[in-house]
Amino acid sequence: MSLIDSNRKCLFIASEVRSGSTYVAESLAYELANNFGYFMWPLAEELFSFLDESSSPGDVIETWRTLYLDPSSGFAPAKIMCKALSVIHRLASCNQDVKRAFFGENAYWLVIRRRDRIKQAVSLAIAIKAGTYHYYGNPDESPDNCVVVSNAEINSALQMISLSDIYLQVFASTISESRIVNCFYEDFMADEVEWLNRVHAMCNFQLIEPGEYINQAKLKSTAIKSKQLAYAEYSQWLLQNYV
Repeated sequence: MSLIDSNRKCLFIASEVRSGSTYVAESLAYELANNFGYFMWPLAEELFSFLDESSSPGDVIETWRTLYLDPSSGFAPAKIMCKALSVIHRLASCNQDVKRAFFGENAYWLVIRRRDRIKQAVSLAIAIKAGTYHYYGNPDESPDNCVVVSNAEINSALQMISLSDIYLQVFASTISESRIVNCFYEDFMADEVEWLNRVHAMCNFQLIEPGEYINQAKLKSTAIKSKQLAYAEYSQWLLQNYV
């Protein structure tokens, strides 16, 4: 007997650290709330982050069943990072409920990656050193503004990011084109309405007009000068030290 509701729709975001996924998730959640009254705030929450090698199909399904189901949109949202997604994939290979819940016809995916991996690596290295991943206060007072990272720290972060980016690329290739939107953070920033409407079209939501949209995401961009300096220094170092 199946433990899942076959009619329950889900909108998942798949991403990795410092990809811009939290900003995109907030942008989408605020827009859906303001324009349609949809409650989709869990798009920015990593509700499956507890998964590890010891997790069972029951652990996954129990969390899936507790995802908030917005009655207006008919969707239950969540964000899933690569490590947790890998566990879910492994369990789906031997459990039909997990497979249907996450990869069946009612599971829709927004995959967010970043084109410039060095910028992503710099951002990750600074976040690790500062212990600050998301900041909502005054950007001038952010703890990461004066953080200095070495080329070795950026290089280590880049290796982590490169593998996760490849993972997301492979993952995206397994999902039906009708149930996935592949988005690069840089492309989203260049035309937010275009990418929001791609998600709308996938989920059969009403499309929005550019004049109707105001981004209300609260996440702040920080350590801009530190990141620019680290990016330039690492890029120059990499040109001379590729091994």
